[in-house]
Amino acid sequence: MLARMPATAASELELKFQLGAGALEALQGAAFPLDQGKTSQLHAVYFDTPSHALRDGAFSLRVRRKGETYVQTLKHRAVGGLFERDEWETQVPGSDLDLAALAGTPVEAAIGDAALAPAFTVEVERRVHLWIHGETRIEVSFDTGLIVAGDRQEPIAEMELELLSGPPQALFDLARDLLARAPLTLSFESKAERGYRLVGHDGVAALKAQNTAVGPLTCAADAFQAISRDALVQIAGNERLLQRAHNPDVLHQLRVGLRRFRAALSVFRPMLDAEGLNAARAETRWLAGELSEARDIDVFLQRAATRDEIEESPGRAAFFRALRIAQAEAYERALAAVRSDRFRNLLLMLGEWVEVGGWRRLANDDQRALREGPITALAAPIMDRLDKRLRRRSHKFMDSDVEARHDLRKQAKKLRYAAAFFGEAFPQHPKRRARFIAALRGLQDQLGELNDMAVARSVAMRAVGRRSGELAFAAGLEVGRLTSGEDEVVGAANDAFKAYRKVRTFWSSPDGRNEDLNLSRPRLQSV
Repeated sequence: MLARMPATAASELELKFQLGAGALEALQGAAFPLDQGKTSQLHAVYFDTPSHALRDGAFSLRVRRKGETYVQTLKHRAVGGLFERDEWETQVPGSDLDLAALAGTPVEAAIGDAALAPAFTVEVERRVHLWIHGETRIEVSFDTGLIVAGDRQEPIAEMELELLSGPPQALFDLARDLLARAPLTLSFESKAERGYRLVGHDGVAALKAQNTAVGPLTCAADAFQAISRDALVQIAGNERLLQRAHNPDVLHQLRVGLRRFRAALSVFRPMLDAEGLNAARAETRWLAGELSEARDIDVFLQRAATRDEIEESPGRAAFFRALRIAQAEAYERALAAVRSDRFRNLLLMLGEWVEVGGWRRLANDDQRALREGPITALAAPIMDRLDKRLRRRSHKFMDSDVEARHDLRKQAKKLRYAAAFFGEAFPQHPKRRARFIAALRGLQDQLGELNDMAVARSVAMRAVGRRSGELAFAAGLEVGRLTSGEDEVVGAANDAFKAYRKVRTFWSSPDGRNEDLNLSRPRLQSV
């Protein structure tokens, strides 16, 4: 009988990549020859309650067989965790769970009195290499195999880099070198998460934003990392789903993740390094542009009248055929972007910058004080400025043209993201906070409606192109239907602005510090 090893918690720092076509051969043929790796066959059974309580609590629990050895592993990704996980390992005598080893771990509360049973299995061949450079040691693992849930299967082709010793920067340096040799896509989805999707727990539902744990005692550096990490998880997770199916909600949530990341760049700008900030802004702006047309057409089609609601005509049918063709082309453009080398480099660049970027080493006293100080010292003056600016400019809303309305919408959205990011850091007035966020939500709904009307005109024009006659006439009629209530929406938006101006803010500036934060738009370097 195997000797029992106590369950211990440890934190692992690793990067995981999905292997693109030819990547395995390229890397194992040069950097990591087959005959220099240690190969093993791994069989893992993942357990959960019937309602998947562990999955909902961000846990995974497995018993893995490697040769004649069985190891029970509990992993947990805390809110905001990106490349680190808490892990408890216990050597067990066989394939059955050792429930006693879970005593004292956070998973006890998630399980409660529920029974645990197998949910799915993972069968992989693992080839492990040890990369050594000076004092740095990195374990490089290649996993190929299958995830099996009943009669469903999904192939695995992954590479993991785990830092055993040395600085975290070395992990990213090696990753960048390997990315230059083979098509690798940074992934934040574990085998367990993929298994649950196969089981049907998550299906192909879009990955939405999580509530990021930013409290009053969180320092600004930790807050920036937590918020940015969550946005990157949302971007990468929906990118993977988008390649499975042309799902409008997946595309939308991918763009939401991008907007949240860009909002974080804006509100944390005073403590960020200019080089990293400019690169992050330029690359995320490129990706947003590649996705925007598909989203615009999706919204047009979702708002358009159905055949049951309006009499079909040859011209209308021709217009919607043209629109469907444009939608397919727009999705191909979006897919080409997320399958590109530029996107793969973007994900790694952003992940590296958030974790170990130059902003963490800025020696300027003011920036260091912001970075190391409580998030409230940075958040309060920033939200003050955003709030006052929006209130002041909102008085001229009724005289605004389409471009000015769009600018107001972006300002309202930035303030709403900031309120969502930092709301828990100001717990003194929860009801006031709820009213403030509700007012912003109502305002955004009306401004979003106006924006959809403006975008509908450009979508129709692009779909029609140089065509004229019956098709163009039908496009004009459809746009007319979609924008017929514009005056009423303008009035509703003005009322929403009035309601917003009546609500009180929920934050307070700590002793007036950092009131001189410069929120002007930085000059972007040419790219």
